[in-house]
Parts: sequence; structure tokens; C-alpha cells
Amino acid sequence: MLKHHISRVLIMDRDRIAGIITKKDIGYRLRRYDPAWRRRPLDNDPVSAIMSRDILSMSPDSSIHDALMFMVTHQISGFPVVDQGMVLGIVTKSDMMRSSLVATLDLPVTGVMHDVPTVTRKHSLDHVIDQMKDGCGKVVVAGEEGFLAGLISESDLTFSQEGRDQLEKPLAGEIMRSPVITLPISARTGEVIAEMTTRHISSIVITSDLEIKGIITRDDIIGEVVQ
Repeated sequence: MLKHHISRVLIMDRDRIAGIITKKDIGYRLRRYDPAWRRRPLDNDPVSAIMSRDILSMSPDSSIHDALMFMVTHQISGFPVVDQGMVLGIVTKSDMMRSSLVATLDLPVTGVMHDVPTVTRKHSLDHVIDQMKDGCGKVVVAGEEGFLAGLISESDLTFSQEGRDQLEKPLAGEIMRSPVITLPISARTGEVIAEMTTRHISSIVITSDLEIKGIITRDDIIGEVVQ
């Protein structure tokens, strides 16, 4: 995932899908209060220990709109395309953001954005995970006077242990991404979509005079398209 900048990996048994692993599956296992067996170094676990075996797939002749509805209905960010049991490819929300259907969306960001959980640089990894689970999978790190200092996504969470001892847990300020890509509160969804597709990111923080006003994610954009 780290090498190829991807968010999910299909697990194959010969020519058939056996399961799927996402960044979320790995990242959320770092929660301190999980059972002890879950806190072993991840390198010691077979992929079968954390992969999801409930595979949701679509056929290659499915429409883009149906695929978007499928993702929203099942709350998934990607799915394999399967024909007669054989995997032909995979479709993700990143792919969908480049579709002509999504490109037609034109709304003010104020009608699409929502609040985002906020932490400080000194908050623990466990607190960050709890905030992510309760929110949109993103956490804003606020600096002095509440101004935007950084952003933590599921990707940052997943790879936060890269090169670390499993028992050594970083603080929010150590894994946050900075600088953060932002747009002004006067922006429209077309600008959001353009920034997401060009920069290969899944969210945009909306600000006004450096003050955090909200966040728009790919899920928000896709949700508006299928309404």
C-alpha cells in the first residue's frame, strides 16, 4: 500500500478472491484497548487474520451511477469488478471522482461541508482513532488559537507505525500531514473536485481567514451526486 499509494489490497487464493484488506483494517488495529492478540507486531500476522471475507463486487457492465449507489449503500470505498468469478479490475472512489457524472456537480461548499473532529498536537493516537471512528475518517490538528496546523487521515494512521516498535505510539503532532490543502468558504464543489483529483487527496479543509470552517470529503461529493 505504501509503495504503490493504494488503499486496499485484494487477497487471492489461486484465481479466486479470498478477501480484501483496507487501510482502515490495519490502522484501527492500533487502538490500545483492543485485545492483546491484536497488538502483536503486524508483520507476525497472516493477512487472513484481518482481511474481510465478505466481498462485495459488481459486473463489468454496471453503470457508473449504479456503482456510486453501490458504494454509498454499502458504505465502501472500492470494489472488485468480477465476471464469472474472475477478477477483471477494481474500482475506487478515486476513480469515480474522475468520472463525467461527478464532474457535473456544481454547488457552493457551504452546502456540502460539515464539521470535522479537532485534536491538538499532544493528543494520543488512541484519542485520534476514537475521533476518526466517530467522525468522517479525518481529524484536524489545531495549533495555537485554534488555527489549522495539520490533518490526519486513515492513510496517516495506517502508516504511523512504519519503522516503529509496535508498543511505541506516536502523538497526533508526529503523524499529522502539513501543510494542509484548503479552499476558501466562497469556493464551489467544482474546485474541490479539481483539487482532489489533481492532488490525489480525499478531503479538502474549508477555511476563512485561517479559521477552520469545515471539511468536504469524497464521500460528501459522491453522496451529493447520487441524491
